[in-house]
Amino acid sequence: MKRLVVGLLLVCSCAALSGCVDTVFETQPSGTIGTCDAHFVGQWRLLPAEPSSSNDELFVIVEPACKRWRFIEDAKDDVNTENEVHIAFATVAGKPLVTIKNEEKHEYAHYDHKWRDGYMYLRYVVGDDGIKLFPVDDKRVAHWIIDGKVKGHSEVLTQSPGSTHQEGELHNFVAGNADEMTRVAQLDGIFTEARFFMLKPATTAEIFKGGKDPQQP
Repeated sequence: MKRLVVGLLLVCSCAALSGCVDTVFETQPSGTIGTCDAHFVGQWRLLPAEPSSSNDELFVIVEPACKRWRFIEDAKDDVNTENEVHIAFATVAGKPLVTIKNEEKHEYAHYDHKWRDGYMYLRYVVGDDGIKLFPVDDKRVAHWIIDGKVKGHSEVLTQSPGSTHQEGELHNFVAGNADEMTRVAQLDGIFTEARFFMLKPATTAEIFKGGKDPQQP
């Protein structure tokens, strides 16, 4: 579950994409960083950007004031994800963003961790049917880094030496201070438009398969 949640929210979505593709920002953007947006408080079904790619049923429960984010899979809390994923909110040029920092250290054991220590960004839009979360256009950012429009590091891994398995990985790291992160987050086309994750309202019965939330009295 974690790979989808963090990829979305979570943003390296190895379960939802044909490989692992992500962009990490060195820090959060400048300006006020909030710990909660009340629109997120509630119970949600998390739908991947590629619905046909996974049969997993993933849910998120956000408690009042966002004091706790619970990630539910197979009617059980994923406590590891809850402890390792830290979510905050920012606004850049009037556009609301979710920033996600993942404290997990072992998932990218083959990858130099200095390029993993940072934040993922998602732009979001609140609607009547739920919340749409738009990830970064990773391939576009990779081109910007190569062309010098954005400072950082981009690495493509298609196959490891001696392996016959194609990896299909793309990792970007956007370097700079908070003001630079704000500049980059405003670049035209940095967030996708056609592909998005979705948080849709969910009932307790859906989340816990007809049963009661075990953490409620």
